[in-house]
Amino acid sequence: MLSMALKPAPSMAADDIHAQLRLRMASFEAFVAHAPFAAALIDRSGRLVAVSPEWRDEDLTPSLHPGEPFARCLMNLEDVESLERCLASGEPFSRYRAQTSEGVQRIWRSEFAACRSDEGVIFAVIVTARDVTGYAQTALRAERNEQRLKLALELDDLMVREVDLKTGEVYVSGTCLELEKWCLFDRDPLEIVHEDDRERMAQIMRARRDGEAAVFEFRLNRDDGIETWVRSVGKRFLGADGKPERLVNLFKDITDRRRQTEAVENLAFRDPLTGLPNRAYFQRKFQEAVDASEMAGEIFGLIMIDVDHFKDINDTLGHDAGDALLRRLADVLRHAFRSGDTVARLGGDEFAVILRGLHGEGDMLRPIKSLQELLRQPIQHGGRSFSVSASIGAALHGDPDADPHHIFKNADIALYRAKDEGRNRSILFDPSMRSALEQRLELLRDVRAAIEADEFILYYQPVIDLESASVAGFEALMRWAHPEQGVLTPDRFMAAFEDQDLSLKLGDVAFETALKQMRAWLDAGVEFGRVAVNISAAQFRSGRLAEEVQERLARWGVPCDRLTIEVTETVYMGWASDVVSDTVRKLHAAGVMIALDDFGTGYASLANLRQFPIDRLKIDKGFVQNTEDAAIVKAVITLGGSMGMKVVAEGVEDREQLEALAAYGCDQVQGYHFSRPMPPEKVPGFVDGFGG
Repeated sequence: MLSMALKPAPSMAADDIHAQLRLRMASFEAFVAHAPFAAALIDRSGRLVAVSPEWRDEDLTPSLHPGEPFARCLMNLEDVESLERCLASGEPFSRYRAQTSEGVQRIWRSEFAACRSDEGVIFAVIVTARDVTGYAQTALRAERNEQRLKLALELDDLMVREVDLKTGEVYVSGTCLELEKWCLFDRDPLEIVHEDDRERMAQIMRARRDGEAAVFEFRLNRDDGIETWVRSVGKRFLGADGKPERLVNLFKDITDRRRQTEAVENLAFRDPLTGLPNRAYFQRKFQEAVDASEMAGEIFGLIMIDVDHFKDINDTLGHDAGDALLRRLADVLRHAFRSGDTVARLGGDEFAVILRGLHGEGDMLRPIKSLQELLRQPIQHGGRSFSVSASIGAALHGDPDADPHHIFKNADIALYRAKDEGRNRSILFDPSMRSALEQRLELLRDVRAAIEADEFILYYQPVIDLESASVAGFEALMRWAHPEQGVLTPDRFMAAFEDQDLSLKLGDVAFETALKQMRAWLDAGVEFGRVAVNISAAQFRSGRLAEEVQERLARWGVPCDRLTIEVTETVYMGWASDVVSDTVRKLHAAGVMIALDDFGTGYASLANLRQFPIDRLKIDKGFVQNTEDAAIVKAVITLGGSMGMKVVAEGVEDREQLEALAAYGCDQVQGYHFSRPMPPEKVPGFVDGFGG
């Protein structure tokens, strides 16, 4: 590592210091530009200043020119963060990377070193690169397998232990003394494994074959009580006689990485309100149950749970009471079921439980009975006491010839039966209950007929810009003008959105209706701003959505900058995300605004923000209406602002919420505080009268 600290100098005035820094920066630039080895100079803002001839000849930063951010050529986020730390605090950093040119692979080691002034101010970073291909190839031959080379290149915190199985001679690399204290064993490798991980490790070791590498991750058996996770790669090498000759183990401390992974998984797979696993984690565990059923004939059960009259509790007692109820129910579920059962919140007031290793119906009915007894205890909130009940549907999968995924339908059918019979009860699925499924099919038939009869209309909810105190636009929301039941909200025909064909048709109706209405408002001189239309996953499947949207805009004479499309995280992360990405990029380039709806309710959201062009972040009303989520709301607003996006808060229902959002710096809001969704004929009057 080059030492870049300059000789101390007497204290100088600020102008003199700046002049000295400029002079020394120029000196370093000249040095790097003529250095006899591969080197690059990066200024305090992280931009490339100069490279040496060898750096340029080796094409180490292809397509990167002086003045551009050096981070563009780094391979991953960890490298970018290391560069930022070097610029901020002078922390040195080194990394290895492979470069292939004309079919030839070369291994380079790059080192980052900070350049400091006499006063210790970091004004630049020098990056040097060294070709270590020869070393890598030598290590590859010496270790006899490519995996060992890759691990060895992680350097410093890697420990190697090699045993000659014939002589008993032991070699330890000495590269990680801390691990050596706990990773050495005599004959039984399970000695170093934490007791809670031994059985799992023993199963993996029994399944390992001689001559094959095996990967283990476990906690060390430390008598000082410090939790330490290690990743070990072990392999028994065979001699000429076909018998094990050498045992090689490589150990790496992955405690920090494990904790980071756990933190990420908590965000991705944990429901923030209740602390229970969320839908994504539930689906993972369900697939594990299916696999165990197919491979070993294991019987498992599924329980679906809905809180009775949850909407009434929210409407009468407030969302705080509703949240308290959900948290209480989560605690009850934890106590009612075994620690190994998967208890998850799927969304809203919907919970589900997977029970593995059952022997029959009784194993599932007993915890359900326990759950019902626990639910009878009243909940205390805000000085008031109120009771809660739940409808429970359960189904068992024990037929190896049946499709295990049908258990979802069966449990749902049982849940619907529990609701139909008066709620506050549990029902175990029986094949005779399939009439509920027939009712769903009847609803879908009614929706198809309603589409043909033009019974689906749009209501519009205003979006208010806080800074200008004006109407920024409207969100188009679908309603069913039922000839007998009146105007129905989407929750009354939600099953139609779960059907791909109907979802596509309803999306088409919504988009065409919105464009027609925008044209009418434009002709009438109504200053409606933008109209946001929700786009479903089904609408992306054609692959021509971008072209279809632009063709329809042109046909109706509606400018692109009058339209916003809202896409949820599940659409971004779901089917053919590459098609979604290409589509939104084309629409964004044409001037259509892109909004990410219900931000924070899915997962990998930051990855979405980096990958797709997004103009608006819409904070789900669940966060806005829960005072305990204020920190999350602030963080999203700050995040959106830092990335050049406006943030829209949904579900604003009172003055207190509005004032809090304004204080946080939120850009736009929508909710009942300003207006419920309204029919299109009321929009002009609302626009004219707003703020008056």
